[in-house]
Amino acid sequence: MEEFLESVPGAGDLFAWFGYWPNFHDAEIISLALNRSGASTLRIHTWETTSRVDERGYYVLDKHVHVAFQMEDIRSLSLSDFNQQNVIFGLSLRHTEDGFEICIDPCYGLSGSILAQKLSIQIEPMPPGAS
Repeated sequence: MEEFLESVPGAGDLFAWFGYWPNFHDAEIISLALNRSGASTLRIHTWETTSRVDERGYYVLDKHVHVAFQMEDIRSLSLSDFNQQNVIFGLSLRHTEDGFEICIDPCYGLSGSILAQKLSIQIEPMPPGAS
């Protein structure tokens, strides 16, 4: 994990926000912009599910953040089922000989993978109470 945090700009900021690497379970894809040249961006809204329960019996969600995965020089992609709401089961990243692969495990909506030579991450923390 340490090598990944050092090789992807912004990965350390995401790790620091949560204190661990998030799995993106039940996160929602906000947008996906693919460009022939320049950066393409996958934006995801995610959070931390705490062990606390609110007055309605729901788990309290904390540390809401928008995460932007900026990809350059996309080598391959395989995507399906994009629709009006795209909730994912999880998201994983791996470093390959050809760059970085983002794998999107579906729950409802978009799934697939994107392989790009360059990857960077930007986070936009949301104010407490925002979702």
